[in-house]
Amino acid sequence: MQTKKLIALSLLFLFVGQASCGRKNDLPAKSFGGTLTLGCSGKYNTLNPLTELSGTSALLTRVIFDGLIKIGEGGNALPHLASSWKVGEGGRKWTFHLRRGVRFHDGHPFTADDVAFTLDLLSKGTAKAYPPISEKIAKIEIEDPYTISIFLDKPSSSFIYALAVPIVPRHILQGRDIRSASFNYQPVGTGPFRLLARASDRIEFEANQDYFLGRPYLDRLIVRIFDNQRLVWAHLMRGEIDAFEFFNAESYRIIKKIPSFRIYSSLRDFYYLIGFNLAKPLFQDRRVRQALNYAIDKESIITRVLKGRGMVASGTVFPYSWAYDPNVCPFPYDPIKAMELLREAGWQDTDGDHVLDRNGQRFEFQLCLPEGHDELDLASLMIVEQLSSLGIVVNIKKAPISILDRDYLIPRKFDAAFLYLLASSDPDKNYQFWHSSQIEGGLNIFSYRNPRIDQLLDQGRRALSQEKRKIIYRDYQEEMHHDPAGIFLFWREYFFLCP
Repeated sequence: MQTKKLIALSLLFLFVGQASCGRKNDLPAKSFGGTLTLGCSGKYNTLNPLTELSGTSALLTRVIFDGLIKIGEGGNALPHLASSWKVGEGGRKWTFHLRRGVRFHDGHPFTADDVAFTLDLLSKGTAKAYPPISEKIAKIEIEDPYTISIFLDKPSSSFIYALAVPIVPRHILQGRDIRSASFNYQPVGTGPFRLLARASDRIEFEANQDYFLGRPYLDRLIVRIFDNQRLVWAHLMRGEIDAFEFFNAESYRIIKKIPSFRIYSSLRDFYYLIGFNLAKPLFQDRRVRQALNYAIDKESIITRVLKGRGMVASGTVFPYSWAYDPNVCPFPYDPIKAMELLREAGWQDTDGDHVLDRNGQRFEFQLCLPEGHDELDLASLMIVEQLSSLGIVVNIKKAPISILDRDYLIPRKFDAAFLYLLASSDPDKNYQFWHSSQIEGGLNIFSYRNPRIDQLLDQGRRALSQEKRKIIYRDYQEEMHHDPAGIFLFWREYFFLCP
């Protein structure tokens, strides 16, 4: 492998933030110099880090900007632009001491004014992608240029994780409409790389020689942007790009046989599940939901669909989080147990048509599925077959995710949906999806109600010590396993390739 590509791998893992999850020893030795050309599929929108949280745009902004904290191994919050912090007033006051000597790419010093300005933008709803911040801050006080205190309306142990939000420069954006500012395409941050040139299909960055953590190992980073993965592969094979971030498991199965390619992987913090609309009587009996978890052979799905590159999900907490409890085991594949639970709940084939029924109602439902995901298509077919063998009829409804959101998910006009949800670094993320207060106007589109889950999620927000929170979220995982909101399927791996 060429030196340039070894350097490229160091850069991507160290600065773009992909963890190797148990493969750190595979990383090459660090050395300075060279250029990395990275291939991406999917166009970017803007380079504004407060509005672009996914896709190619998010990849690009991660090398330009920094937050007060960064997320380390196990989901722990580590100092970044903030050198330290302390919590007072029963968890309502957070005081941050900022690093001195940090400068934006244009040479302007980074101070508490920039932090206050960024958080003020968020609190005004300018960047609605960060509700955990805007919903919690009561007021902000700048004590000196390098000390800032943030007061919350109520104690929140998870607040620190929200401060990974990128800090933007006050001296450039003050008084401007962030939605249309030229900054969106000519960003200035404090990060390891600064923007050098930009076009719709190509962006070039150069090393920030004054980066507060030390200059990057690469001199230059070039990102070439293509419409689809096929074009990325074509240019990779011709040697016109050096690396490819994210490709599917089927491609992995083929590429791993080619000795000239080196593949790095990590487990993505998204859990795949079939979420039930619990406003529907069909799914309100927890025995039915438990039965459906026993009815699905998740290991077989991982083997056939993900080519073995995944992990069976036991619930909603990321396996590499400090809060994860390995003692809460995934539902095993046990169709006999599934049938026992269904009979207990009153479901059996009374008319000999090979479909379960109860009080004249057939066990039949529609499964919504976003278009454009080959692996989800194959997994859904396996799930349909496995449930059919128990006498359950599943009808697939595929549509673009925008249509599913508008016509089915948000108005709650669905039976079940095959989705993937972000677990995030802190287990408080579960509040948004599973607390009953989030049913009306929130992200709990599943209408999941469980007073014990509500109580635990509330306690997890109030508790300030990680030790106490770990106990609380252990109980949360046990209760979610006992009263599952859906069929927890798998976590999948994320691939990074360098020839």
